[in-house]
Amino acid sequence: MKQTTNNKSSIPDSCQRGWRLFSIMAAYFTCSDLLKPYLFKYLETAAYDKRRAYHGTAMVCLQNLRKTFHYGGRKNVPGIEEITAITAGRSSKRQIYRLPGGTERVINTKSTSVVQDIIEEMCTLISIRTEEEQDEYSLYCIVEGDTFTMPLAREEYILDVTTELIKNKQVFYLIFCRSVWYYPLHSDNPLYYEVVFNQIAPDYLEGLLLVTPGEQLQQDVIYDIAKVAALLHRAADLQDLPSMKEVKYLLPKPALTVRDVKPPQWVNMVQSAWSEVATLTSLQAKAQVLEILQNWPLFGSSFFAVKRITEPKERSEYILALNKNGVHFLDLVTHETISVHTLAEVMSTRKVKNEDDLFLDMKCGNLMQQRITRIQTDQAHEISRLIRQYITIEQRVSGQSKGDNPRDMTLPR
Repeated sequence: MKQTTNNKSSIPDSCQRGWRLFSIMAAYFTCSDLLKPYLFKYLETAAYDKRRAYHGTAMVCLQNLRKTFHYGGRKNVPGIEEITAITAGRSSKRQIYRLPGGTERVINTKSTSVVQDIIEEMCTLISIRTEEEQDEYSLYCIVEGDTFTMPLAREEYILDVTTELIKNKQVFYLIFCRSVWYYPLHSDNPLYYEVVFNQIAPDYLEGLLLVTPGEQLQQDVIYDIAKVAALLHRAADLQDLPSMKEVKYLLPKPALTVRDVKPPQWVNMVQSAWSEVATLTSLQAKAQVLEILQNWPLFGSSFFAVKRITEPKERSEYILALNKNGVHFLDLVTHETISVHTLAEVMSTRKVKNEDDLFLDMKCGNLMQQRITRIQTDQAHEISRLIRQYITIEQRVSGQSKGDNPRDMTLPR
């Protein structure tokens, strides 16, 4: 404050450098309660008076300080690039963020930009404007060489994350995507369709959404699969009738092995469906794929390979499907639901680690009777986080509809 008040120094740019140093300090440190009102008053006076020479940098200082008091301040030492940029008067970095499917967006990321800021900006791009629906989206940091990833905490500073990775010479990507599926699909933004389609399509083609009781397909599902195959061909902007070789890659993997439909029949049905979709645009085709699949029971699920431990030495393998209807244990082959715990039944989760394995204990039931289900999975942290995210949304929605306070849940990180 002294250096930026009536600075008469003979050193060139002394006052300007003082303000820029001020902006860095304000991004890292709070101050005592005694100084706080005087510091804010000083910055507000300098920032709001456009006659002052450095009102713009003073405004940056003020915004940084507010963020620091709210989120606790940056944790990692700024990199040389960041210091050089601030010294030259640049208050933001052009950071690339990816969306499912490979689309990229460059967002000017400030020293004090946190994950929540980026999620809000990306949600605005795809016309998700309510705070409730924005809670369904997350920002993931994919680091080359890491098998699993967790979304970044919303209060984390973006440049804290990237500076550390750059310092360690790690290759990484920041990817924005939908992590929970509670609210229905929208229909008013092309980029929204791209994001959702590119998240759903891989799980669909892998066969994770497909339920085959007795390893057979129901007639309405067969029709859906043929129609979706034709739509996927059109979604790829292809103009010609799908060939026999192409049809193979347009079907969910389990559909190729069912006994009741032979490969030539699939080809005939997909080619018959082509006439219905040939005139659609690529975007319209993607939208229709989502319209069909959203009626399937496993649409909007996150899938995990797990082992459920019923006895100390007995470990049964399942696919765990987590969605707004609860935690489902699916048969590995048919994807039929073997057992399910609704979100209302999940009372708490706890991660347990021994020397070799990671487990997740789910306490399910009610106040009168509870039972712990233990599952072995390397993704215990992400399953626990998603359960917590779903229950938080469920509590808020039920609390709003009933006009009461949501139940208190113990779901540790």
